[in-house]
Amino acid sequence: MKRLLEAIVPIRLALGHLRVDQVTQAQWDGYAESRFRKPKAGETEPVKIANGTLRREFNVLRAALRRAWKDGFLQRPPELEPPRDSAPHDRYLTKDEARRLLEACETPHVRTFVAIAIYTGARRGSILSLTWDRVNFQTGMIDFQEPGRALTAKRRAVVPMTRALRSELEKAMVLADGSFVVHWHGKAIPTGLRWSFAKACERARLGWRPTPHHLKHSLASWFAMDGVPIDQAADWLATDPVTLRKTYRKFDPSYLRGIADRFSL
Repeated sequence: MKRLLEAIVPIRLALGHLRVDQVTQAQWDGYAESRFRKPKAGETEPVKIANGTLRREFNVLRAALRRAWKDGFLQRPPELEPPRDSAPHDRYLTKDEARRLLEACETPHVRTFVAIAIYTGARRGSILSLTWDRVNFQTGMIDFQEPGRALTAKRRAVVPMTRALRSELEKAMVLADGSFVVHWHGKAIPTGLRWSFAKACERARLGWRPTPHHLKHSLASWFAMDGVPIDQAADWLATDPVTLRKTYRKFDPSYLRGIADRFSL
């Protein structure tokens, strides 16, 4: 939700003076070309914003225009071409790096967060909103579906605990203070663990700086390498099978291997 609200700000500044029927492909293309971020240390020129950021802003704009169409302010739904997808990132944590990262977590709440992310592939928001009543030690299942939460494209899964994750959660349960599995002195952590996660990555000496999302990306990559069927991986990760097939099948060593073995001149 925070990121969606952040996406609204530049759109409103650049296009907020227009009526909904005046937002055309040309207006969007001009907006996309004008989107730069502030230069970081060592950079002398503004840099184009990341493709993912631009796509998020496009999705917010398109959703607003479709809402205007459904409410009768537009005669037909908007026909805007989305930004092109960037090539998928191949960088992921190896299992050894994941183990080192977990061991580098010095505080219980960060370790619990990282353990859940590594073993379930759940998104950060799903983990931070997880409460103990949805962790069932009898059945060994974790339900990331938040009661009362509207269903969105970002689905939330019900997944089994691995043996290692059960051990982590049992330790966390001993230190539980309140209803949230990941908490700080009994309170929820709504803004994420960006600084704490970055420090754990530094202590783990990974040689690069992953984000919490890389943990989900890594698990999906491991599943592909281990030959986990796409449908099962999709259910575990609450991700569209088409997305998994398109992005992660290249990590499966058996993918296309039969063709290569049979091919000759």
